[in-house]
Amino acid sequence: MLIKSKIIELDEWLFIEEIPDQYLPDKPLVEKREEIVRSPIVMNNFQLSTSGLFILYTNMQADQPAHIYTEIEGEAITSQFIFFKTPNSKLPYGMSRHNIRYIPTIKNSHEVKAGIEYTYFIAVISKEYYLNLIKKDSMLHRHFVEQIEKGHYTSFAEEDQMATYEMQQTIRELVDSKKTGEIRRLHTESRIVELLMYQFEQYNEKNDNKGSSSLYDEDNVKKLELARQILEQRMANPPNQKELAQEVFMSESKLRKDFKEYFSVTVHDYLTRIRMETARVLLLEEKISVYEVAIRTGYGHQNNFSSAFKKYYGISPGEVKTGKG
Repeated sequence: MLIKSKIIELDEWLFIEEIPDQYLPDKPLVEKREEIVRSPIVMNNFQLSTSGLFILYTNMQADQPAHIYTEIEGEAITSQFIFFKTPNSKLPYGMSRHNIRYIPTIKNSHEVKAGIEYTYFIAVISKEYYLNLIKKDSMLHRHFVEQIEKGHYTSFAEEDQMATYEMQQTIRELVDSKKTGEIRRLHTESRIVELLMYQFEQYNEKNDNKGSSSLYDEDNVKKLELARQILEQRMANPPNQKELAQEVFMSESKLRKDFKEYFSVTVHDYLTRIRMETARVLLLEEKISVYEVAIRTGYGHQNNFSSAFKKYYGISPGEVKTGKG
């Protein structure tokens, strides 16, 4: 596979990568991170490649409209995500769309609008690599494989879908991983399979529920993402579930049901998760007292916080601070 991309207005190639099609499980990964500042656009790129696989994750913003041109030569399957956020958006992660596509060879361009923050993720997978990850006879993608075998350009879903929280988390884990060597390669492969599974499942669930109100309706997703933002920003003094439902204009029962389905965790457990993750960072990186961490994460008493922390992590906050955990 040959993968190239450039900013049309500058006529400069951002990268040109030649990736072997063969699936070679012992082939090491090549990782690259770089910042590209070429007016009118600023990009922070992460690239990961090995035999049969190329991954690009980029954050980009332009001060005037620009166009990104991309070329892929050779049979490939792409798992592609675009997240976009306007300056006045109330949502911390903006809106999104994603799809899986089979591409015999393609040349296309998309516009980067001024003032909008974009996050772009694409995994370009050779046909051979893809069919080693997801077996050809799997019911998850039977109709998709039929089109691949015919050599026809096709999208797994007729319309792009909204990215779920679990998909976003999987992408972050893949990009932010500190693992190295063989463990890094295995971790990358498992995250790619996980991401594809989430995409397959969402499409199949949506098909099964045709004719009914969709969980992934844009307005519903906005409300759920806003509920998450409120919990994250106000974890020290969060609204109760009734108040949270009122703030995002949903009934309490619908909020509970849809939040659990969309984020794969209850409202209560999500609040606990972000409190514990924040507490761990404060203890390890900012080195502040257990009492202060308890206050910042919304526990009225240090003992209540210490009990919750030990239940969640299996060790006490004090042990984390002293490096015993």
